[in-house]
Order: sequence, then structure tokens, then C-alpha cells
Amino acid sequence: MFMRLSWLCAVLVGGAALLSLSACSDSSDVGLGVGPPSDSLQGGQPLTLDVSPSLADTARDVPITGENARQPPNRDAWRFLAGTVNDPASGPGVIEAEGYVDFAGRNSLPSAIASADDADSLTAELRLPTVYLHGIADGEISVEVYDLTEEATMDSARADASFEADEMNPASVSTAQISPTDSLVTIELRQNWIRQNLTVLQDTSDDGLSFEDNFSGFKIVAPNSEAVVGFSSSDAALRLTHVSDTASADFPALKTFTHITERNAASAPTGYKLLQGGVGAGLTMEWDFDAPPLDTLRNAPLNRAEIFVPVDTSELNRRTGPDFSRPLPSGFRVVATRHPDPDTPSCSNIFGVLGLATGNRACTLPLVSSAAPAAALVSNDIARPIFAQSFRRVRETNGTSDPPLFTTFRVFAADRQSADSGSRATLQPGLPTTVPVLIPDQTAPEDPGPPRATLTVTPL
Repeated sequence: MFMRLSWLCAVLVGGAALLSLSACSDSSDVGLGVGPPSDSLQGGQPLTLDVSPSLADTARDVPITGENARQPPNRDAWRFLAGTVNDPASGPGVIEAEGYVDFAGRNSLPSAIASADDADSLTAELRLPTVYLHGIADGEISVEVYDLTEEATMDSARADASFEADEMNPASVSTAQISPTDSLVTIELRQNWIRQNLTVLQDTSDDGLSFEDNFSGFKIVAPNSEAVVGFSSSDAALRLTHVSDTASADFPALKTFTHITERNAASAPTGYKLLQGGVGAGLTMEWDFDAPPLDTLRNAPLNRAEIFVPVDTSELNRRTGPDFSRPLPSGFRVVATRHPDPDTPSCSNIFGVLGLATGNRACTLPLVSSAAPAAALVSNDIARPIFAQSFRRVRETNGTSDPPLFTTFRVFAADRQSADSGSRATLQPGLPTTVPVLIPDQTAPEDPGPPRATLTVTPL
């Protein structure tokens, strides 16, 4: 367990010595901008102490990567990904992403398109604005596009889901060479595909819903690439153009989804734990309230608390090869699992209104969004009730005690459009991503140090 000097003193001297711990503390122990609070309770000199939890890289939570523009929440920044990447920061792990996109119908078309009876008079293309690149940026990527064989329920689908496509038909749709650094990727669809789908493409009945009932969308893959490319869900379109007069009509994206798999097991470098975007590999943290030093603080008033999970962005940048592009994550997600004891209060009783995980078994903790990408940070407003109530519960009364509020805290990468998205956004699933994140473990040097809780207590 990582302990700073003040913790070491607390362990050696014990709870009874808290009155004299100020001799063991120095100003360098005050981390994360937390100093002696202005609202200190009566007693000794406030002490700011750090203690790290036990760490395990066993957390798994496959992320949501599906979105439907007509189903809440409507996230304008949503994206879908395609390609493969082998990131130098995650050892031999190869991440593969397959993109799916379906389009909304139209209630009208330009007359030249609506009346066209010859497929050769039309062109069709996918227009995909690029918003994400992870991998080798140099060179072109070979992309394959296939018809989906049936309507796919992409709404809030998780990354391990998949939908059937007509991949056995070599003439299904199209192949193309794209540049991952282009701001807009266009993929021309084959004339044979237009001919087979002309009636459906011209169907504007029922305000376009007939088109949606009969058009299932596409699967986009790049199985031999060295990069994963992301496309904007809100701005993607299927465009029909009448060749002779250039009249055009765009079908906007309605549903998108990304299927993400891991070909080889990723591994963290020595001294780190690995969060792996896309496959939901996270970090499990646990604080033991019955062991030193937390067991010495049960009766000490708690003034402030923060939970700090640092990210070694310098090490990530160092593990980047030539022409390799890796976006840093703009967000994280922390989920605390409630103790199964029947007297454990609910998430809303602990924090008030708060996003909850399935069945109220876990609480999703709001984070300080601006701390990303350098850290996942749980502020005093959230962390103090966790530790204060846990201390109160484990404090023995009449020879009995209750367990702490939470058994584990799980940390995941959850990318955002911006690190300035606000704490409420950190309760929601992040954008589809494939990036790894390196968290220093207990062997890490003091800067940045391992994950830790920073507690300010006032000895009585």
C-alpha cells in the first residue's frame, strides 16, 4: 500500500497518537490542491493524508457503442468506428472495430431522382466526416462495405453485439481506398447496388418510414488496416445524385453502432494498470477500512476527501511510434459497488439524485470532467460522504459495526467530446473508443503516484 510520510506515522503510532501526528506531517504532503479547510472542526491541527487502495485489473464492463438519433439520449457527438490498431502502449493487443450505419427516409425527393427509371442515371455514395483516428496515419486504408441482411436494433447496443451482413456476396456493395486523415471520406456505391435498390431508394411514402422498413443499412470494415477511423454519426449521409443535372438528395444517418473485439490480450507495461477502451477493460480499487491506516481514523472528524486516479500521459506519449496517432481520452467513468448488507443506504440516500448502474447495486460517481485526460477525479462533494459514512458505519457501537458503503470502485475509460463537458456528463456512457490508458500502480514514483484517496482530518 502506497503511503506518504504522514500515513506512515499514523500506522506506526496508532490512532491514539493522532494528536501528535502534526510532527509527522509536512506541507509537501498536501496533494491535489487540498489544504487545511477553512471550516475545520475544533481539535488539533488538520492533517492531509494520502492512502492508496489495493488495485486489480479485473474490471470488465462492455461499453455501449450503439445510438439511435430518435432515442434519448441524443448525443450530437456520437461516432462509429472501423479498422484495426495495434497500440504500442498495450503490448500485443490488437483491437478491431466494425462500423454499422443505417439511414432515415425522406418524405420527398428532387423530381429528377424520384422519376429516374434507369439506375445508370444516378450515383450513390456514402459521405462520412472523420472525427477520430487511432493508429498509423500515413497511407491509405482499404474499406469494405456490405449490406445488412435485416433491420438491426442498434439502440444502446453494447460493443460485443453484432448484426448479420451479406459478406459472402462479393458484389454486395462496394470497396474503396480511403485516407484516414481526410476530413470527409466518400465511398461510391456500385451501379449494380443502385439497380437492385432503386425502388426502395425512391420510396418516400409514409414520410419516409417505408424506406426505413425496407432498407437495413451497411456494415463497414477495414480488416487489414493499421488504424481505426471514426465517423460522425450526426453528419454521416447516403447521397443520391442525378448525373445529368447534379440534383442530389441526402439520407441522414439514423442509427450507428460499433462492434469492437480484441484479437490478442493487451498487457500493461511494468508499473502500470491498463484501461482499454472499447472492450471495457478497467481497474478495480478497494479501500480496507479495517486495516491501517483507515482503521485509525474512525473517530477523527473528516473535513475533506477526494479520490484521485492519475493517468501517465507522458508514458502514453513516449510509447508512440512514427506516424502513430493516439487521441488522449477526454473522460472517465467511476462505478462504486454498494455493499450487499441490507442496511447499506441507496445511492440517492448517499448523494441525492445520481445516475445509477443496473438494479441499484452500484452508484455511478460524478467526476470533475476538467481533470481529464490527466486524471479521473472524484471531488470532495462526492468523496467526503463516502468516507465519512463508511467511517461512521465501521465504528463499533455496543461491540458491533456495519460494513463500509462500497466494496469496490471500478474505473473505465469513457471518452467525451470535450473535457469541459461537466460532471453530469461523466455519469453517461462515453463515446466509442479504442484507446488504452495507463494508470500507475503501487510501484510508481511519487509523481504522479498511484490512485489514492486524499483525506483531511482533524485529530480530537
